[in-house]
Amino acid sequence: MRSVVNGFVVAIIVAIMVACGNTGRTVVVEDIESRVWSEPRDFFYDNSDTLALRDISIVVRYEGSRVADSVAMDILTISPDSLVYEEPFTLHIPRLADMRPDEHTFIYRRNVLLARPGRYLFRLTPHAPAEGIASMGIVVGGNAQTDN
Repeated sequence: MRSVVNGFVVAIIVAIMVACGNTGRTVVVEDIESRVWSEPRDFFYDNSDTLALRDISIVVRYEGSRVADSVAMDILTISPDSLVYEEPFTLHIPRLADMRPDEHTFIYRRNVLLARPGRYLFRLTPHAPAEGIASMGIVVGGNAQTDN
């Protein structure tokens, strides 16, 4: 009887660990060798879950002394069925003296439903060359209201 109870407890713990550990997040980051972001950067996300709500964020690692207070860009999204959406977005770079390395995640969209299965393209294009950007990327997944 005791081994049955122990097995049941272990099964529950494993189920909880699997449920809590799977955040469903995808992070894609690219280094910018010259530390000047001037060209479009493409990031791909392969979607298989067409029912989950997700947050989409931009992550940037930068040199605080060299980067501007804000970096304007366009974000182009192309869905698997070739729908295209583009809009301007501005990164407002925080100045925190004790933050090393200088890295920040900027919320782009909350509670997004990617309704089509397949590959999504996110293209980030700066309006002007942005000095001090060491790397950047995109985070898709997780939901601030459901993540614990």
